[in-house]
Amino acid sequence: MTQTGRPQQARSLATRERLVRATIDEIHAVGYHAATTHRIAERAQVSRGALLHHFPSRSDLVRAALETLLDDGTAEIRAVSQDVRTGALPLADFVDFLWPLFSGRFFQVSMELITESRTDAALRESLIPVVQRFHAALDAIWVEFCDAEARPPREARIILNLTVNLLRGMGVQTVLRPDPEYFRDLIEAWKAVLPQLISGPAGDAAFAGPRFSREGGVAAPELGTSLANTPLANTSLADRATTRLAKRADTCPTNRSALVTSKP
Repeated sequence: MTQTGRPQQARSLATRERLVRATIDEIHAVGYHAATTHRIAERAQVSRGALLHHFPSRSDLVRAALETLLDDGTAEIRAVSQDVRTGALPLADFVDFLWPLFSGRFFQVSMELITESRTDAALRESLIPVVQRFHAALDAIWVEFCDAEARPPREARIILNLTVNLLRGMGVQTVLRPDPEYFRDLIEAWKAVLPQLISGPAGDAAFAGPRFSREGGVAAPELGTSLANTPLANTSLADRATTRLAKRADTCPTNRSALVTSKP
């Protein structure tokens, strides 16, 4: 690339970035329908022609905006989760970090697009791959919270996705229920429960059913199937829970083990 080409490419990338950020800001400020390409171009301080050069259609622009929004959120979540993983940050603080993320701007913009996608098939098909990539990235982050021997990957994903879904549902409620104390009570209660799910008996109880249980590497049958001829048939729930706790005694990170017995 020539020396002349590099500054031109940099300007092009900067213009594209401004348009994407302006789209996120405009949707957050006025909602999906009112966030027209004209308003977005004005907010980004670029011409209408420049917008169409980078994004021939509004759906292209919206897709790029959601990609950026979710990539930013993933990066933030990954960074904070690493602090939890190393013990630099208590698990309870991670919940406090997630709450404003899944009830604030990040959540509100994504909810605008989710709501519109319900009845706009073209938009829905465009955004599904973007959202799938986001959830795949989150699943990978969740698995890092505890070693496989302490909490198998599937269980780790379920526990942390439960957390996200709880907070996201609470975020929906905030629109018509402006009651911070109500939500703080729910958050504090979940902060007390979450360590027990990750490395305590509550998690063993949650995953002791036939859909999740494994013994000697043999998967338990689906719900509604008889256990009579499986290795689990003569194993009590208490025995299985005790065995799993013993296996995890030396594998869970110290800060999470401490959280199990500490008061929130």
